[in-house]
Amino acid sequence: MSDLDFTICCTVIFFSKKRGTPPNLDNGKYCPHLVIKGSEQRLGVNFIDGEDVTFDKQIVANALPLYETVDYSALQAGTEFFIMEGGNIVGEGIVKEIFQHKSYGSK
Repeated sequence: MSDLDFTICCTVIFFSKKRGTPPNLDNGKYCPHLVIKGSEQRLGVNFIDGEDVTFDKQIVANALPLYETVDYSALQAGTEFFIMEGGNIVGEGIVKEIFQHKSYGSK
């Protein structure tokens, strides 16, 4: 069984002063790190869908965890986080819900 069987549903806002162009959240190629506020741990995610990004405006998006060896358990409903690209904070967000995927047997 994989520990990555969940989707992170969140609201996010991207800062216009930190990015030249808005990221595309729908093509499965945007993979920043989330850093929980008050923490140093980087949690790699892949945004799989979301509303069109308008800078400095809150939108709804969904992301998947990327790394089996990383503990994502601190991401719970209500958790606030920064969106990091390298060493730059390009946005922030809050977890609305964690959707646990159904397990279809174990490996």
